[in-house]
Amino acid sequence: MISQYRVQLTLMSLVKLLALVGFGIGVIIGIATIFWAAIYGHMSIAQSLLSAIISPFSNAAIMGLFAVIGYPFYNWYCLRNRGLVLSGKFLEEQQQHNA
Repeated sequence: MISQYRVQLTLMSLVKLLALVGFGIGVIIGIATIFWAAIYGHMSIAQSLLSAIISPFSNAAIMGLFAVIGYPFYNWYCLRNRGLVLSGKFLEEQQQHNA
């Protein structure tokens, strides 16, 4: 069931989310680089493979950095608008308490 909630992510949650998005974008860019090298031959296959391996990790790092830089604006926006409205499937994590 799809629900809608107002949320405000913590800094670490925003960094994790954007790093995951950056990693996915890097995989797509890496695959495109391999095809580009194979079709147009502007770089060797070894260079394109190295680029395909490095791209997901570098994009994840850059997006994580953008999350840190943009967090003050995100925090201000969420405080002003009572959070950010997200829709999707949400599961509540249960906290374990040690007695």
